[in-house]
Amino acid sequence: MKKGRLYNRQEIELISKSAIGKSMNEIMKEEVIPIGKDNVSNKGNLGQLVEQFLFGMENNSESEPDFMPAGVELKVTPYKKIKGGKLSAKERLVLNIINYMDEYKNDFENSHFWFKNKTIQLLWYLWEPNKDNKDLKITHEKLLELSENEDLNQIKEDWEYIIKKIKDGKAHEISEADTMYLGACSKGANASSLRPQPFSNIPAMQRAFCFKNSYMTQLVRKYIGDYSDVEKVLKGTTDTFHEYVNNIINKYKGKTQKELMQKFNIDSNAKNINSMLISRMFLVKSKLADTEEFQKANIIPKTIRIEKNGKMKESISFPAFKFTDIVKQDWETSDLREELETTKYMFFVFKKEKEEYIFKGIKLWNMPEMDIETSVMDMWKKTQDTILEGNIVRYIKDGKRKTNFVGMSENKVCHVRPHGRNSKDTFKLPVADKLTGVTEYTKQCFWINNNYIIQIFKEFI
Repeated sequence: MKKGRLYNRQEIELISKSAIGKSMNEIMKEEVIPIGKDNVSNKGNLGQLVEQFLFGMENNSESEPDFMPAGVELKVTPYKKIKGGKLSAKERLVLNIINYMDEYKNDFENSHFWFKNKTIQLLWYLWEPNKDNKDLKITHEKLLELSENEDLNQIKEDWEYIIKKIKDGKAHEISEADTMYLGACSKGANASSLRPQPFSNIPAMQRAFCFKNSYMTQLVRKYIGDYSDVEKVLKGTTDTFHEYVNNIINKYKGKTQKELMQKFNIDSNAKNINSMLISRMFLVKSKLADTEEFQKANIIPKTIRIEKNGKMKESISFPAFKFTDIVKQDWETSDLREELETTKYMFFVFKKEKEEYIFKGIKLWNMPEMDIETSVMDMWKKTQDTILEGNIVRYIKDGKRKTNFVGMSENKVCHVRPHGRNSKDTFKLPVADKLTGVTEYTKQCFWINNNYIIQIFKEFI
């Protein structure tokens, strides 16, 4: 039998199919490909063990695809079951490290990214909690040909956006949320994992190309789960996503809320009337957030109302965090950093003029890396310290508790405040509060300040 790297595509697929339904322990016992015992690592991750025991490959970090000359890269990736029986990718699919000093020198078709990843042999395994990694079973395989992928144009556009930032000397400002499907995720032990960049003296965080978690989730649902109820935005059009969005803006910009309600035959006083309007603008029956393109790119649509005085009434909230979770996290791998690093917002802006709210347009935005790694990080760490030190309540006046959590006036970007139904809607504390002795406290969440967000919409004011 051939040594792993020399397999052709048909052989790679056949061997991949042979692993379906088997755990790593079962594959290791079978020793599908005999290899020298001195080279075997029982401590490697599943990807490394599959390389060794299924394909007889020695672990390597070569810059070319795993299988040469077939030109196929091997990726072993997990998915999981979530509420309602739905399937979700467990993590992003990390591809190759971005060499800032070289990657910009070629066009997409001649790039190292394309050479390394244009054909990927995917092996999916079902992740289950409280199971040893080697007992998790490989359930599906797919030879992913990017040249035949319906998302190729968007992936190429994403790559070009990342390269433009490098050419502009802004590699240190790259964020995974900058792009739609192909991201540039941080890759290193922490924020001190820095690399030089060619057009700036500012060191940039080490990053790798990746398919976003949200994009991988849609692949999981498409090739493994039920994809029948997923509605598409781009139906019967050759437009790119951004071209289609621009057409929507041009078609409806300047219309009042009442005119749009008449246009779409909506007669309602519901609080979510603007959300109903934006779904109709995009000609979708479901929520816009649930459509294929928005799910793949992890774009969250939000309607924004700007008052006549040019101000916003409300800040933007995140889900409530558990006190017992946040104290176990490090900033670099925290839930909040992950969310801000990977999420893009599509703001639909309605501004009040005279007595009417007028649709002003759409703003696609993600938080700049600089703000995430300064103001947000500072707020998050102070929150963690406050909880760990049992120092939540500063004082009580007239029956109301004043906390030591970061307030809106203390941080230009974000703050912490309650997000429960009432004061009795609580989460457990890892450390009892020193002043009150309570072991549970009202649910809190992170908020993006309205005064910070409004600056994004200066063009509409």
